Amino acid sequence: MEAKFKQEIQQMMYIAGEPQDVSIQTIKLIEDIILDQVVHMLKTANDLAGRRGSRVFSNNDLIFQFRHDTARVERLRTFLTWKAIRKTVKDSDEKEGFADEADMEEPAPTDEAPTTKGKFPTVSLPWDVSSFFSEQVAEAPEDITDITSSEAALEKLRRNDERTRDMTVAEYATWSEYRHASLTYRKAKRFREWCGLGVIAENKPNDDVMDILGFLTSEMVQSLTAEALKVQAQELAYLDGQVGAERVQKRQGSLFSEPEGARKPVDSRHVRVAFQKLQGRPKKNRALLNGTRLPRISGLKLL
Repeated sequence: MEAKFKQEIQQMMYIAGEPQDVSIQTIKLIEDIILDQVVHMLKTANDLAGRRGSRVFSNNDLIFQFRHDTARVERLRTFLTWKAIRKTVKDSDEKEGFADEADMEEPAPTDEAPTTKGKFPTVSLPWDVSSFFSEQVAEAPEDITDITSSEAALEKLRRNDERTRDMTVAEYATWSEYRHASLTYRKAKRFREWCGLGVIAENKPNDDVMDILGFLTSEMVQSLTAEALKVQAQELAYLDGQVGAERVQKRQGSLFSEPEGARKPVDSRHVRVAFQKLQGRPKKNRALLNGTRLPRISGLKLL
């Protein structure tokens, strides 16, 4: 069975640092891993909604599952904030386009008239401290700047700078185009059928669930690819250290040998090892269980 999102996954892997053509088996393996992750999120979101007595789940039921990952929550809030800003600007432009001549001839407000300051839309979460208060303070433009210049955002920019440092103009143009790769954008029907959205769990039609799932799946593919590249680099370093000069002589002596320094694309075994590493529990989550007979929870962990 072929992968349904072959092109999109290849583009996401390109962004993560794998520009070579990956095999169909590897892409299918990554797609199956992401499918398990999405189904797990949908089932958990449906359970959380059921505890509230709701038949459909909301955005918060998805975000709640990785609430401890502060950097990811911050990136998602930035993504949703700018989406709301673009929608607000688009709606205001459409309203201005339908303004008639009578509205255009109205006198301008005087200096004494109160002027309303543009408010930026906010993405509030029920478990935030700010949600405990009835009065909410609107975010100012400098607050948006602080969000985009945070430590997590700067770290992501640093990684992208390292990946694109040695790219040519054509490669960077391709990289910039592939940054918009998504499993959900203009593919809502195919994505719903693929992950069982509407069968496993149902969401509110006016929510940003599809955009959130598209954002999360893109990050999952990129993180899995980046970890697979690390596994491959460790494997190559081990092989070069074991074989050494014999490996170099074999490359130079064969007519059909690969050029020196050439790297093969990431294989399915690298993806499997990377997935196992990403599923590992940090020490702080299992330190208190050492020396006890308490069972260790080994459920699926979100990438």
